[in-house]
Amino acid sequence: MSRAYRISVSESQNRVVRAGDRVSTHLELIEVLPCDQMSQLLAAELKKQGFEEKDGQLVRKDKDVNIQVNPDTGEVTVSSEASQKVDLSATREGRSYDQAGPNAKRVREDLKKEAQKDIDRQADAKTSDLQTKVTDRLERHLGDVREELDQVVNRVTAEALKRKAASLGQIKEITEDAQSGSLTIVVEV
Repeated sequence: MSRAYRISVSESQNRVVRAGDRVSTHLELIEVLPCDQMSQLLAAELKKQGFEEKDGQLVRKDKDVNIQVNPDTGEVTVSSEASQKVDLSATREGRSYDQAGPNAKRVREDLKKEAQKDIDRQADAKTSDLQTKVTDRLERHLGDVREELDQVVNRVTAEALKRKAASLGQIKEITEDAQSGSLTIVVEV
């Protein structure tokens, strides 16, 4: 009569899981002035909002969210990344008819593979959870960024209209309503 031996395999790993998300869009700037002048106005207004110039882009970091604007093209990229150290472990048990022979070795290898698959599934689940948190954080921040950039575009457009009006003739009157965003310019040609 043969006797079965219980074989137990434990695996553990420390991993760093990473997740990131990004959204890109374009600012809708009306070309009141030539492109280079509109770009300069946009860059100046963004710098007033705390953006810094880096490699031809204007960037700002708000907590864990990065905002990047290309003043020449109007492309806006909002991104967020995160990483987390996780401790993962799995234990598998099986039976073998020998304690140290070829059958036991094969059972140990199979159990080790199964434990590794469990660890990989745990890592995927942790990554998925982290991805969800990053995406949620980005979505919460997007509304504020969109509102802020819309205001920047309005101020840039207003300044461009003032400059265009000045180039057409003498400005007699400017009436601005910050609440409604309306701008009236009376020009004597």
